[in-house]
Amino acid sequence: MIDLIDVQARKPTYAIPVNRVGVRGIKYPVRVKRGDREIDLLTEIDIFVNLPSTRKGADFSRKIEAINEIILARKVVPSIEELSSEIASRTLEKLNYSSSCDVTVSADYLVEKRSPNNSPIIVNYKILGETHIRGGNMKETMVGVVVQGINACPCAMETTRALISKDFPGNDEILSKIPSITHNQRNLVTFKIEVPPNRNIEADELIELAEKVLGGSLYSLLKRIDEGNLVYNAHKNPKFVEDIVREIANLALQKYHDFPDSAKLYIESRSEESIHPHDAFAAIDTDFGDIRKSLIA
Repeated sequence: MIDLIDVQARKPTYAIPVNRVGVRGIKYPVRVKRGDREIDLLTEIDIFVNLPSTRKGADFSRKIEAINEIILARKVVPSIEELSSEIASRTLEKLNYSSSCDVTVSADYLVEKRSPNNSPIIVNYKILGETHIRGGNMKETMVGVVVQGINACPCAMETTRALISKDFPGNDEILSKIPSITHNQRNLVTFKIEVPPNRNIEADELIELAEKVLGGSLYSLLKRIDEGNLVYNAHKNPKFVEDIVREIANLALQKYHDFPDSAKLYIESRSEESIHPHDAFAAIDTDFGDIRKSLIA
């Protein structure tokens, strides 16, 4: 019989606590059942716990065991956010030296739709389930989506409108009524909302709100009329990344008007710039109470 030494339980050389330690990118097939619909997803799971200053290492295998026990036992889960919640709770049951746990479950979400000219298309979104436990008492679970769209820069549009007016004087009235030249940006929106007790949030609802602000999503098959409409509509309603996150926050408050003030939301907009070697970025990280106060003020 081999006497195995628990190296993780030893004292570290430097007694400094570690805020987050764990594993990233664990892939598991998961079946989600929502109402009468079942969806098979290939999920990617990140899981982290805190490590006290008295312990050298965290038991990585127990984190994997927690995932196995939840997914393999359940076979079917009601949502990826509930899956993240159960994994986080089970992990802390196994690791009595940790008081906090962060779990993110993400997956590609492929939706069959119709393009404006009625061609069948597949749109690829990402859905997210996140759980954060602190001190064993505070537990926060969020559901989220990542949506790709297009936005047009309003600043460059006004500048080119002025330049066109200079080159073609006498046309200011018509120039003020039509979109001007500007640069397009591929925009990536991340939109997450905390799920209040006894409530459900559908990922499709969050996608719909984000697409309403973005004017739709990006997809691979674009016929000429689709391409033209996509660019034209973006130019008719140009937006900064700041505009995008604010508009989504406003729509979220309207949609979930009965959510408590304490319910958190996170909205991020990142534009991949076409005329700069960097990206534009904006984020709102707050709760429904602060959004209500801001809109009333």
